[in-house]
Amino acid sequence: MDMSLYSWMPTIAALGIGLLIGMEREYRQRKQDDNTRPTEPAGIRTFALVALIGNLLTWLPDAIRPWFLLLGFAAIVILAILAYTFSNRTRKADIGITSETVLLITYVLGILTGIGYVLPATIIAILIFALLSYKKLLHRFSHSLSPVDLRQALQFLIVSLVIFPILPDQGLGPFQALNPRHVWLMVVLISGIGFAAYVAIKIFGQRIGLGLTGLMGGFISSTAVTLSMSRLAHKNSATRDSCALAILLACGVMFPRIWFFTLMFKPEVALQLAIPVLVIVLYTLLLGWMLWQKTARADQHGQFDPEFNPLSLLMALGVAAFFALIMLLVHAARYYFGDSGILMLGAISGLTDVDAITLTLLQMPAEAVSQHTITTAILIAAASNTLVKLGMGMIFAPTAMRSRLLIGLLPMIAISLGGIWLF
Repeated sequence: MDMSLYSWMPTIAALGIGLLIGMEREYRQRKQDDNTRPTEPAGIRTFALVALIGNLLTWLPDAIRPWFLLLGFAAIVILAILAYTFSNRTRKADIGITSETVLLITYVLGILTGIGYVLPATIIAILIFALLSYKKLLHRFSHSLSPVDLRQALQFLIVSLVIFPILPDQGLGPFQALNPRHVWLMVVLISGIGFAAYVAIKIFGQRIGLGLTGLMGGFISSTAVTLSMSRLAHKNSATRDSCALAILLACGVMFPRIWFFTLMFKPEVALQLAIPVLVIVLYTLLLGWMLWQKTARADQHGQFDPEFNPLSLLMALGVAAFFALIMLLVHAARYYFGDSGILMLGAISGLTDVDAITLTLLQMPAEAVSQHTITTAILIAAASNTLVKLGMGMIFAPTAMRSRLLIGLLPMIAISLGGIWLF
């Protein structure tokens, strides 16, 4: 039998999962009761032991393991029923079955660690911990929902889970440039970011909600954030400074994201990119802080229009048409001018996606392309991509917001191009 520390990691993980969930449940229960003596039978030790039992049962021989796992599940169900009955009698009120349900899930997570799914089980445990910890926040959000909110959620599900999967994943039209699924993916991203911003505003307020949307959305698609926030600002004048901040953060995040890609594949290229990326990050932080202070002075919280629809089908179709046009122009440029020149390819590819050209160049062998050429092509692609987002902002954002976008994005373009001459 393997007695190394590595062989015990699944069991340790199961114990950690039980302790994490049990700690939250016991803390929540004591906080609600304002009493140091727990009134529920399932506390931190019970959750830890349940997860551990689930893991240890997977050690049994294959012939009897399924029966003991079912027997263990039945025992946990009985324990959960007894816990629920005891809690109701103690408090003389229906307190729900959250703890009992989580107890069953903890047992299943313990089993998952035992059969090799340690990472998924750990991620699920963390998500459960967050879900339980933000109980009041989630309840406040659910109580604030309206029929309009539910209709918008349904629209997003249709856009992302019904229409997107049935679209063909192949090039169509001139130059085989129009891939319906790729075009609609941008619609899904824009709709998703718009809906996430709408939810974040309802939970955290306009100022913090839009800032978080820009910062996190930039790791997914800064282009989608730019389009979504430009439209939001156009529909709600009170959100212009917050939307400008979201766009600035999303576009600024793109550069350290690219830098981390280069650090993973070619550290020497990451060293060459360090100075321009650092300058852009510092500029983003400085201008972001100024915009943040401006939104605070404006005291915009609560001015958001609750009837705003972040999932307008007409707008989604307009964005799809615009993105398809960009794709068509890129393929036409490649067809007529060729893609033998890596620098020209970087500029052209950057019009739609900076990550694709970046990862392609970083995985090319050293003898095929020099470090300087890779660095130059990445900076050109980043500048090209930022220029496209600036153009989108000029088209879709309200006039009063365009000066903020110029101040925010033009220096990023200039710094990117200026970095070419550093090496």
